[in-house]
Amino acid sequence: MSPYRSRFCPSPTGLLHLGNLRTALLNVLLAIKSGGTFILRIEDTDVDRSKTEFSEAVCDDLQWMGLHWQEGPRIGGPEDSYYQSERNSIYQDFYDKLLEENQIYPCFTSEEELKIIRRNQMAAGEPPRYNGIWANASKEEIEEELEKGNKPVYRFRLPKDKTIIFKDLVKGEQSFHTSDLDDFIVRKKDLSPTFMFANAIDDSLMGVNVVLRGDDHLSNTPRQIALLKALNLEIPEFIHVALFTGDDGAPLSKRNGSLSVKELKEIGYFPQAVINYLSRVGHTISDNELRNIHELSSVFNIGNISTSPSKIDHTQLNFWQKSVIESISIEELSSWLESSLEDLPKDVNKDSFVGLIRDNITFPADAVRYLKNLFINPLDSEKEVEDLIKQTGSHFFKIAEKIIEDNWGDWSKTMKLIGEETGAKGKNLFMPIRASITGQLSGPELDQVIEVMGLERVLRRLQEASSL
Repeated sequence: MSPYRSRFCPSPTGLLHLGNLRTALLNVLLAIKSGGTFILRIEDTDVDRSKTEFSEAVCDDLQWMGLHWQEGPRIGGPEDSYYQSERNSIYQDFYDKLLEENQIYPCFTSEEELKIIRRNQMAAGEPPRYNGIWANASKEEIEEELEKGNKPVYRFRLPKDKTIIFKDLVKGEQSFHTSDLDDFIVRKKDLSPTFMFANAIDDSLMGVNVVLRGDDHLSNTPRQIALLKALNLEIPEFIHVALFTGDDGAPLSKRNGSLSVKELKEIGYFPQAVINYLSRVGHTISDNELRNIHELSSVFNIGNISTSPSKIDHTQLNFWQKSVIESISIEELSSWLESSLEDLPKDVNKDSFVGLIRDNITFPADAVRYLKNLFINPLDSEKEVEDLIKQTGSHFFKIAEKIIEDNWGDWSKTMKLIGEETGAKGKNLFMPIRASITGQLSGPELDQVIEVMGLERVLRRLQEASSL
């Protein structure tokens, strides 16, 4: 495999979500596997919606995820800037070239007129698109609009009666006839470039030789190929990845189940869990081995990218979160939970508590729940626990208190004696004891719990249970 120069080029109009994070990850894996370069470019030409704080958040989020770029914001590279808003002089040179060769033309069609054109086309059973009404306008007609103070957009003249063919590395050969495409806008009324224009030009100028993006961009590709050919610029290879969708089948968004990187951080996801999940969304890896970014790149294979959409699966995401928790040391886990364990009693060994709950937590919030139930919350905090304790009766817990105190250190013998003395068996024995000591109905093995809690706390809990 020749070295690839891949790129991720988000618009800073919001926070990164799982959908665009997957695109960034696949581009990183492709670059690492091929011994190439991953470029980060900020496409911030939408002045009204682009925000500096979102540009900074993109960089922060990718760095937190371990998706490091070799060229782009904060680290630089051969280009003067990796922000499109700072590259307007470059775009101007290409506008001038296209205008000189009559490859672009001013269009004064208003949004309202476009809506009418599209409505009429749809009524006639035709696909809605710009009909080229200004493609052959005279100088006089153009001057007349300019004198009125009307500002034009500039559209690229697609070649007529041509077929644009390119090979998609996942989907195979793709063919588009230019009669099915319309003359697209390359320059907006405010003189800023459109995505179609700046995106294609920057890819070529930055030496990007593979464009991996969602297949919602598939119909943009022949347009951009035509533009690059007109400018005698290099055309990259293309990989269009099937969409990542929500449960409703619509493209993934916050509305239908996606999470921003900010939310992933706040919930407590490990970056390694997220990349192991996303590397398998629409891409087959034959095992469930937990890998780092370089190990994932070694098993990344373009041929294993699916052509079918993939739905978000939070269960799978959480599986990888659990896998990371199981793989790291108690010290690392304690560090991860540091801010969540501030209320842990000082006499309780933090690493012992973390070791106790390791198999029963997925997020820091789970650790907080265990901490509060074991050491802080009264037994009537959860109705199911309270109901079970009341149903069992205070006599049971008074017997249990005495037997536990007399036989501390031998939990197996203790439970046997409680069963014999109370006549309780199976879950009628174990569940009330668990509820009274832990304040919940499930969790770690009780002999491990009481060792961390200590005799004094266990006895206090049983006394509390007998008084409910």
